[in-house]
Amino acid sequence: MKKIFFSIFIAALFMGCASTASTVAGQVGNIEVLYSAPEKDYEELGLVTTQTGQTIFHKKSADDIIMKLSEEAAAMGADAIIIRTVKEGKLGFKGDGLSTGYDRGYGEALAIRFTESDL
Repeated sequence: MKKIFFSIFIAALFMGCASTASTVAGQVGNIEVLYSAPEKDYEELGLVTTQTGQTIFHKKSADDIIMKLSEEAAAMGADAIIIRTVKEGKLGFKGDGLSTGYDRGYGEALAIRFTESDL
């Protein structure tokens, strides 16, 4: 009986390590957040990227990463970003699997500006 309980406990411990997050398209400040190319005409301003810190004090959620991408795009004069990648940072095993710590989160988006004919 103890072996069964121990096996169930260990299985539950490892099953609890998964996480899921979702973020919807919307607006962050003056920047529109998109996940595919818009139907309006636009020009590409460049790629924006960001990476979170590794400590417990750094914000690592998808929403925080998108906020940072939007801030960088706004500094370029963008109207919107098209999200390419967002990976949340999280606590877990690192490297050889023997050490634990926070993995960095990162994000990548294309900064765009809508052309005058569609505004």
